[in-house]
Amino acid sequence: MSASIKRERDGVVVLTLGSTEVRVVRNAFGDLLALFDTHQRDGGPVPEIAPGVLDPFGAPASGEAPTDPALARLLPDAYAADPGAAAEYRRFTEGDLLAAKRANAGVVLAGLAEAERSGHVRLDGETVHIWLIAINDVRLTLGTRLEIEEDYEALIDQLEPDDPRLPGFALYEWLTALQETLVAHAA
Repeated sequence: MSASIKRERDGVVVLTLGSTEVRVVRNAFGDLLALFDTHQRDGGPVPEIAPGVLDPFGAPASGEAPTDPALARLLPDAYAADPGAAAEYRRFTEGDLLAAKRANAGVVLAGLAEAERSGHVRLDGETVHIWLIAINDVRLTLGTRLEIEEDYEALIDQLEPDDPRLPGFALYEWLTALQETLVAHAA
């Protein structure tokens, strides 16, 4: 996969993506949204505001840390040394944090739809910032699922060509490169 990025004189970053990139990244963000959307608190799912449309502010919160390691990485405890304070903080903030993460993913998905139609997406400064945050959420999820550590490149070199983790590592590295390039062009 490859992408081209250029910055126009007005500061807008133009990201050109091929159909494969659009499909793979859209799937990754779909998986991220599915992780958020199946996250249940107080025994119930996120409510819908219309048929098939989940309420972005409807994530109930109980104060309990997520049991899914990837979700726990995205929604860490605010007070590691004080479980009571962490639960209370989570109860009041987790719904809003999930809503913001969902909204960020929605911005990326809208941009990917634009790229699918025209081959590129135009990102102003605020939108680049949103993309960077959302890409990081996908990278954190992948990194947790793949158990990526500092020296993960050595692990990749040892994997068999048919190892099912290889596409995840490739996506992780591609998103890392995209994130670094967006940062360089947004500055």
